[in-house]
Amino acid sequence: MLLTFDDGYIDHYINVFPVLMENSISGLFSVSGKVLAESKPLNVNKIHYVLAEAGEHRKQELLSKVYKLLDYYRGTEFDYPSNEELYAKLAVANRFDDKDIIFIKRILQAELPERARDLITDDLFREYIPIPESTFSRELYMNFDQMKLMKKSGMHFAVHGYEHYWLEKLNDQEMQKDITMSLDVLEGIIDRERWTMVYPYGSYSREVLSYIADNGCNLGFTTAVRFADIQADAPLLLPRLDTNDFPPKSDNYLKIT
Repeated sequence: MLLTFDDGYIDHYINVFPVLMENSISGLFSVSGKVLAESKPLNVNKIHYVLAEAGEHRKQELLSKVYKLLDYYRGTEFDYPSNEELYAKLAVANRFDDKDIIFIKRILQAELPERARDLITDDLFREYIPIPESTFSRELYMNFDQMKLMKKSGMHFAVHGYEHYWLEKLNDQEMQKDITMSLDVLEGIIDRERWTMVYPYGSYSREVLSYIADNGCNLGFTTAVRFADIQADAPLLLPRLDTNDFPPKSDNYLKIT
């Protein structure tokens, strides 16, 4: 069994690391390069915290604000489909989130041009989380010294992109730059000749697989939900089970083969 922990949260150092040490277990921790190199929070985490702050009781208020911001930026420097078209395309519930939440996540994670995503996400973050980004980042993520101590104690680290992009949506140049920047940031934490990839959002393509294989990656973890078969599964496409598949959240693991 291998336990994996994504995104490099300080919680992993404070709470997870001691438990693993007490039980003589090595974990795999994936970290996006930007949080270390720039001390800035990832958009994916800004979105998560905005959603959490809004909560279920203010979800429609948040959705309305997203629509208004889409309208505002559509009328300035961007040209993208109408709110109705975007909602019809993206608002598809999954096993964790309802269609409104999925719409907000997808519109801000991948669907819009990058600059539009950044502008809208920043606007929402400033309104719902009124603290400096640098403070937020320091309180949310591990730092190099903590990671080095964990590595020295037998923990392993993986590449998780630089910006936490959907890698399959990038062109080859953008994808290669994002992965290379992450490798550079994690120098000394990972072995450039033999490293592990955890795909942000589980997103990859044939081009991604080819590039990382040619540049020293020997293991890759997806978000495909099933038990891994190390004899049969491709080393760069290993599935995982989510914590939400286990108690106290659910007993879904009993249904997964």
